[in-house]
Amino acid sequence: MLGLITGSGFDGLSDLDGASTDLVHTPFGEVPVTSGRLDDIPVIVLKRHGAGHAIAPHRIDYRANVRAMHEVGATSVVATAVSGAIDPDLPLGALVLIDQFIDATHGRHDTYFDDEVRHTDMTDPYDPDLRQVLREAAAGAEVDLVDGGTYVCTNGPRFETPAEIRMYRNAGATLVGMTGYPEVALARELDLPYASIGVVSNAAAGNNDEPLGLDDIRAVMADTGEPVRRLLAATAARLG
Repeated sequence: MLGLITGSGFDGLSDLDGASTDLVHTPFGEVPVTSGRLDDIPVIVLKRHGAGHAIAPHRIDYRANVRAMHEVGATSVVATAVSGAIDPDLPLGALVLIDQFIDATHGRHDTYFDDEVRHTDMTDPYDPDLRQVLREAAAGAEVDLVDGGTYVCTNGPRFETPAEIRMYRNAGATLVGMTGYPEVALARELDLPYASIGVVSNAAAGNNDEPLGLDDIRAVMADTGEPVRRLLAATAARLG
């Protein structure tokens, strides 16, 4: 069954037919998870920031969230990642199928293996087979999807400086956000196929003369809600 981890602007994706929400108990805490049907296909939805969007990016219990998806039987996870565009060629509202990440966070609990030495391969951090399903779903649903992008995850909750964005651009990043790591790494540790759709909500700092405004970001998210939902529903249908 497909699990969806939703972030800023996409909490409405948990408005499922026949929805029911349960607290999932994990060694890292309790996590509310909603089960229901998205366009008649069973899915599981987890709100990354909790009820009411109350948990800041640097305070999210990523270990609990990913473990909860694993516990309730998700066989694949697709996440949304609201992002700033480092690549100036990415327009507002673009959907990007992320294939690499750069970790620029600090202080986050980013492994399940604190008590042992375990090295997890990250050559393909986003599951190639699941990414292929998303490509096919996008084509079938007539949703424009940019195939490939490098996501740099910063700690937040502040936005980045133009100098930081220049550094990340020089490192090869095309998108910037605050929540994609350590989600992806934790899913890899659990052998849980994971993919992420970067949703461009704004130009990264220094790519726009205007200060970043939350109202502008919310307006872009409202416009992308329908194609994102269509893509996720098509993906769920392909995964059965």
